[in-house]
Amino acid sequence: MFRVFIIAAWAVLLVILLYLWADVREISGIVKESKRELLRSNLSVRAAESYPNFQEERDAEEGQKAEAAEEKSEKPPLSASEERVLDEVLTEFLG
Repeated sequence: MFRVFIIAAWAVLLVILLYLWADVREISGIVKESKRELLRSNLSVRAAESYPNFQEERDAEEGQKAEAAEEKSEKPPLSASEERVLDEVLTEFLG
């Protein structure tokens, strides 16, 4: 009779441990999900903020791009023969 009680106690203990293990796994999943959501919200808030250093860097980059575009748009001066040919073409078209 004593042996039956021992086996029943072990079975009950095993069931209790399985329930605890399932609860721990469920709680760990909830904790992981909440950490993910917390990180997502934290990163989205940081990305939405306007940092002055980033603004200054962006303005500096835009200034450099504008200067590079101006340098590209500047054409070298024409030689005398090129100017003469251009004048002839313009007078021909303009009358």
